[in-house]
Amino acid sequence: MERFLSPPPHWAPLAALLLILGTAPAQAQFGITGGLNFESTDDIRNSAGGEAAFNNSTGYHLGVVYNLGIGPVDIRPGFLYRRVGTYELRGNALDGSFDVTAYEVPVDLRFTVLPTPVVSPYLLAGPQFTFVNGEDDFDDATEDLSFSLNVGAGTDITLPGLPITLQPELRYEFGATKFIKDDFEIGGQDFSPEDSPRFSAFSVRLTVLF
Repeated sequence: MERFLSPPPHWAPLAALLLILGTAPAQAQFGITGGLNFESTDDIRNSAGGEAAFNNSTGYHLGVVYNLGIGPVDIRPGFLYRRVGTYELRGNALDGSFDVTAYEVPVDLRFTVLPTPVVSPYLLAGPQFTFVNGEDDFDDATEDLSFSLNVGAGTDITLPGLPITLQPELRYEFGATKFIKDDFEIGGQDFSPEDSPRFSAFSVRLTVLF
């Protein structure tokens, strides 16, 4: 019975997020967020000369956040959809392209550097849980869950007379775990990546808190 009552391990980050939202203090703010991500990750090759080449491209992300103010430190969990990029298969009769997308649960810790009434710069850092989706047959190549770390900087901009706060940010993500499996098959060919690709991306983001 225990295995039926316990949630799957990869849902733990989302369950934790829902728990945080359910116990949030009154000064917390909902927000919407989105921006561009500039991806960079490794290609995948097999011993037969086949290759899954990643196209470095500009993707995008969008979602919702909840900002919990605790003095000079804020906790800002979120839930986002992200378009990562495209892998193109080449060599030895391989042909096709596959999009990679993801659902993300970041938990940002924001540290205010200079609290001022209108513009307040801050630094941020925190973990991110990524649920990876590969298009069509490429879904067998992706891990269900990947773990990353985010660092960055931004600023709170409070507009006089308006009940909103703008948060423009520059962020960098580096993967702590791989998002491609050690062994998989595409187009009848076996792949065993020597360098397991991990998420690596710069991003620019704007969050609007209400």
